[in-house]
Amino acid sequence: MIKNVIFDLGGVVVNWSPQRLLDTYPGDRELPVMLFERGFFERYWTEFDRGTVKQTELVKEMAAFAGRHYAECWDFMEFIKHSLDDLPATCRLIGELSGKGYHLFCLSNMSEEYYDYLKDREVFHFFEGRVISALEGLIKPDPAIYRLITERYALVPGETLFVDDLEANVRAAQECGLHAYHFADREKGIAELRRLLL
Repeated sequence: MIKNVIFDLGGVVVNWSPQRLLDTYPGDRELPVMLFERGFFERYWTEFDRGTVKQTELVKEMAAFAGRHYAECWDFMEFIKHSLDDLPATCRLIGELSGKGYHLFCLSNMSEEYYDYLKDREVFHFFEGRVISALEGLIKPDPAIYRLITERYALVPGETLFVDDLEANVRAAQECGLHAYHFADREKGIAELRRLLL
């Protein structure tokens, strides 16, 4: 019986989509296109999420990588941060699950700067506990971060469902004994979680 639900943030609770960034960025579109095509995010973003690199340092790396001015790269990073809108259907589901007595948590790979921007939103008040990679120095899919959240909040893995949009993170959670759901399609994901939990 599921008593606890752990939610990833980007792509599940807030809107994270590289394609959406490319479609909506108001600056020179060649900057994000080049960053994605040349692998900047794969190379540098992990340490940003781990908390070993701050936004100011990442922007310096981006400017050097792209051959662009620091100010332009800073504005792009701020655009990414401000594009993290709430996903209404998930936020409604979280409120309903709370009302049904589920214990709710979040576990996210996210920088301290981005988390500071998000953490006071209404949906976060439903979470009894939060584990953010940059604050812990650990990132998914490292098994240690799943052990950390279950031990810190005394969660029984067999009574806990983890929801994430990345398959590697879902598999890692399952290997740690958690139930896990791959939130690959938002509409289908919400419908399936409702069927499983409500």
